Amino acid sequence: MLSIKEECELCGKNYLPKQPVVPPAGAFPEPVLSEHPLLAFRCTPMIQPYLEEDTPRKAGIIIDAIITYQHVQDAVPIALPFDSEPLHVVISLDGEEVAHMDILPNSTNVEVIFPLAGHTPQYVPYTIGCTATRHAPGTSQNEHFYTTSSLRYIPDSILGSVTKIDHRTGMLLTKSATGKFEPIFPIGFYTSFGNYLDRNLSILDELKAQGFNTVHPVPPFHDLQVFTNILDRMEKLGLYLMYDMRHTYQDPQQRTREIELMKNYPNLLLWYTADEPDGPTHSLDATVTAYDAIYALDGYHPVSIALNCADHYFTEYAAGADIVIPDVYMVGNDVKYSSQYDTVCTADYGCCGCDNCQGELDDVARRLDVFKDRLRILGWDRQKALWSITQAFGGEEFWSRAPTGREWLVQALISINHGARGITPWIDPTPLDIKHTASLLARSLPSIVRFLADPYISFIHSSSHRVDIGMWSASSETLVVATNGDAVAQRYPLLMRGSKRGGVCDGWRREG
Repeated sequence: MLSIKEECELCGKNYLPKQPVVPPAGAFPEPVLSEHPLLAFRCTPMIQPYLEEDTPRKAGIIIDAIITYQHVQDAVPIALPFDSEPLHVVISLDGEEVAHMDILPNSTNVEVIFPLAGHTPQYVPYTIGCTATRHAPGTSQNEHFYTTSSLRYIPDSILGSVTKIDHRTGMLLTKSATGKFEPIFPIGFYTSFGNYLDRNLSILDELKAQGFNTVHPVPPFHDLQVFTNILDRMEKLGLYLMYDMRHTYQDPQQRTREIELMKNYPNLLLWYTADEPDGPTHSLDATVTAYDAIYALDGYHPVSIALNCADHYFTEYAAGADIVIPDVYMVGNDVKYSSQYDTVCTADYGCCGCDNCQGELDDVARRLDVFKDRLRILGWDRQKALWSITQAFGGEEFWSRAPTGREWLVQALISINHGARGITPWIDPTPLDIKHTASLLARSLPSIVRFLADPYISFIHSSSHRVDIGMWSASSETLVVATNGDAVAQRYPLLMRGSKRGGVCDGWRREG
């Protein structure tokens, strides 16, 4: 285990008045630029995991042969002109060739399909080997490129649920009443257990009626019988569970007990291990250790973590998750001067409750964009999805007030535009206008999931003067998600494919 000396630090920064300013450790290294083109060759399973019941169907691999001038993970030189000769790609599963095809350098999102029949479902992941070969222009030599990945092809779950990830879109897939796996956009609050859920089970009925599909009970769960009653009620209502192990994920014995206890719940959607481990700087291998332990005992549900800091050991903590969730709380907060510690907040010092923030709703978009780019640099942009924790509280500590319903909605919609594929607000109970607005969004999401879950859809993003717009176009329809982070109404011209408008857009326009 790696240990970090923990004194009065958050995000690696000193924050008390008499402490010195010391540059925080753990900053993400920016990739070095290259004068010559590089090839980042990557193969990723289309779906994770595949099940034994999928055997009559086929599995898929996504090939990306990205030309870059950054030394991102595993990028290697490629001869010029890089687009004159194709790459002959051979894909193997544990050394056995399953598919091959030719693609051009700088091709992305290339799907290769192969049959699962003939391979045995097993809990040990298969190794995907991808080899690309091409004639080096102007020489008599061939260039060779190689990469590996893991494919999980496992036995069917007999007792519990299964949650898949579509690596083309970042969307979760769950089994519907028809028996097919279909996409879901999880939306639901972190929900207080003590003095809230534990006292009133009907809160769950209200959440279901309000359109939410997921509940994230916040531990500790002091009364296990009451907690069991909550879980049973959630299952009956069809509410998914995001199970929180923040206090126990570093305790091997307790972690094992909880995994064994929870893994077969029919409505378990995903695990949540570390809650802001980068703040107090948990052991740098803590999230990976918990991740490996969960997959050793379960393997049917993805693992998520929340990160609080702008730039503190991102790689080490994100390595232990399938879903990375930034939390950025900027509303009602002086992000430049700490009301709690009477100090300034800079990139090297201080704690203001929103690390390296500007104090704008756009902070949510900036953090998601930075995390997305880091995942790209690490070669994890297909393997790991992003969600967003939106601020739904205030009137305490650094935050003089809670967001309005409209401010909360801007956070949520801008998160969707910037790649978040789940929304988990902190925290319920929440002000009524936030709950009302969040309910409107929750009820609308089933109508737009088909746009977000379509890997072949056309997506255009644009932003200017705090207006942020995402457009998903398919056939004759275009979904427009637009936010205005300013208090003044603005006009923004759009060029749209299709002309059909639905009630979803109308409902969001009235509220946002």
